[in-house]
Amino acid sequence: MFTETRTNRDDVIGIACEGKLSESDLERMHALLHERLASVEEPGLVVDLTKFEGYTGLAAMREDFKMDTAHRNDFSRIAVVGDAAWQQWGTTLAKALTHAEMRWFDASALDAAEEWAGGA
Repeated sequence: MFTETRTNRDDVIGIACEGKLSESDLERMHALLHERLASVEEPGLVVDLTKFEGYTGLAAMREDFKMDTAHRNDFSRIAVVGDAAWQQWGTTLAKALTHAEMRWFDASALDAAEEWAGGA
């Protein structure tokens, strides 16, 4: 599942992923991003993966890839927060899918990630 998280900035969208994400979770996340992007042009994005465990299957992975490519030009900066080496490695690979500046942050640096995503 995922939740939208509050940030201290109007120009930063926050998402926290927990457990395994399903195809329907990602479809709902995509709809949320469309809604938020309608009110802010090129916001920053903070994706908190500290409790993320992966996907429920290939359909969910495909939906995530579709969402990433659909929004490749929509964000100024994307901060990915987590505590697992595979998440950091995945962030490096995901840089190829976006025109946004993308950076990995350790789980203890969530506030710094939000500041950076907002252009600070």
